[in-house]
Amino acid sequence: MSARFPLVPPHGERPAERLLAITLTGVALSGLMELVSTPLSGLTAALLTEMRPDRIVTPLFSGGVDATLVVERLEALNYRGAITVIGPPLPRPALVQAELRALGPGLRLTLISREDLPSQLGGKSR
Repeated sequence: MSARFPLVPPHGERPAERLLAITLTGVALSGLMELVSTPLSGLTAALLTEMRPDRIVTPLFSGGVDATLVVERLEALNYRGAITVIGPPLPRPALVQAELRALGPGLRLTLISREDLPSQLGGKSR
């Protein structure tokens, strides 16, 4: 089941970005965005069609699910938007990013460190 966390912008402005978070926990996001959160099992074509997310956000690994599973599912569902993978500080992040991009999304996928999250997505690490 997915959970909706609409962040209502001031004065009725439209959210700048619609985010779909897959298995993402322990991260606070703020700003002009609408956030929907779902486990991997909730990632369906129907959800993508209904929500039309601008970006999918997922951890590199969390609770037995890793980003490769999420990326493979997104490719199978023909998702063509941006994908942001959030990971811990890594010794060779460019290598990990290249491996994830090779699964299909190419330059649409960005790997960021959890420490860089506030400046990248307008959130705070917890």
